[in-house]
Amino acid sequence: MGAVVRVVARRARYGAEPLVVLLVLAVLRHFGLAGHAPFWVFVVLLVAGSVLQQPEIQRRLAGGADGGRLWFRVGLRIALNTTLIYAIGWGAVLAVAHLHLLSWFVRQAGSRAWRPVAVCSATAIAIGEVAVAAGLFNYLPQPEVHGVAALVTVGTVTTSYVLGEAVRQREEAEAALRRSEELFRAVVQDGSDIITLTDADGRIVYVSPTAERITGHPPDALLGDGLWAHIHPDDQPGAVEFNARIHRHPEIEHAMEMRIRHADGLWHWHEFVVRNLIAHQGVRAIVGHHRDINDRRAAQDRIAYAATHDALTGLLNSTSLLLALDQTLADGASGGYPVGVLFLDLDGFKQVNDVRGHAAGDRVLQTISAVVRGACRERDAVGRMGGDEFAVVLNGVAHTEQAASIAGAIIDGIDAAQPTDPGVPRVGCSIGIALAEPGTSDASSLLRQADAAMYTSKRQGRNGYAVYAMTATAP
Repeated sequence: MGAVVRVVARRARYGAEPLVVLLVLAVLRHFGLAGHAPFWVFVVLLVAGSVLQQPEIQRRLAGGADGGRLWFRVGLRIALNTTLIYAIGWGAVLAVAHLHLLSWFVRQAGSRAWRPVAVCSATAIAIGEVAVAAGLFNYLPQPEVHGVAALVTVGTVTTSYVLGEAVRQREEAEAALRRSEELFRAVVQDGSDIITLTDADGRIVYVSPTAERITGHPPDALLGDGLWAHIHPDDQPGAVEFNARIHRHPEIEHAMEMRIRHADGLWHWHEFVVRNLIAHQGVRAIVGHHRDINDRRAAQDRIAYAATHDALTGLLNSTSLLLALDQTLADGASGGYPVGVLFLDLDGFKQVNDVRGHAAGDRVLQTISAVVRGACRERDAVGRMGGDEFAVVLNGVAHTEQAASIAGAIIDGIDAAQPTDPGVPRVGCSIGIALAEPGTSDASSLLRQADAAMYTSKRQGRNGYAVYAMTATAP
């Protein structure tokens, strides 16, 4: 209904303008001020101009394209307009009406309309003045009428240029604004980062639409304290400290990685890069950029795992086990508790490889690794030193018997995991035990002691253990 009303109102407006002009012409004609042309000429010219002004007619004349055939459409309207004003008898004086057409075409086609209007207006006035010189009735005397025409032409062309330039500058400003908005949408709304703005009270006041695509949470749900509710509990203390650093040091950029719960319930690592711009007049907020780096963290974790663990068994490699032993000894020295090391060597493993093949040998190593890991405590570090040798760092042992108990459990577990089929080689295990009181040994020395104890055990037979500098016993 509203659209119908607008169409009717527009048609009424276009129809009212020629009626008003006709009424004015009728009054002027009564006083002898509207030329000698028959009145029907005015009616035809005004009706024709009104018809050409209809949007539907303009679209047809433009060939269906926005701003198409502009010179043709402008020339047609200027020709009708100029014919009318010269028929009235006042010649170029009334040519200022061309500026009305300029305004109309600028609204339709933009700043590029000024040139067709200026050129067509000057040409039409020149033709009109030729007609006046040839005898067309005019109220103004000659040659003054031609001087007036020249002045009106200069004024029309100059005004057309000034208006066209003003509109062009406005168009450029609007185009720049659109580009800026498109850039904003590309960078902020459609980019790979989630943008947040946090006020001085610590409440999030803006979250970019990217948040829903990345986290599954609608932006509105993350406003206020919404985002903080999705931080992993283990990362929340660090997030509090991170927030404090942002306020303490607004002059620098801060970065942190923490886990965020996505809408699917899974925890994803996010990298936060934040700058405190509360003091900035144009921002007045803490600006945060964060992105999902879960894939990157997973890749880093895989690389770190591969660098620190044995590829076959999943246990720590020798380098990482030595580092773990160094750290455990340092912690034991500061905590005042002893540290133990078990050094394991398999008995008869070469026969497994020779009889059943290396693939079977790898499976045996994997089975034994699981047994060793299962027999140790959660706080102990288990590693493969290479080949068929393993080591265990006992993180705090009350006495030698506790270490011996773990060694016995390993030996029993390995024996139970062996196949019982006749003719299938079985492996045994020899273990060396070394203990260090707090601050009395370093990693290399303690590992050498355990290795020496292992050889003591091996000389006494398979499936046994020995404590460094003590006589080996069989379980």
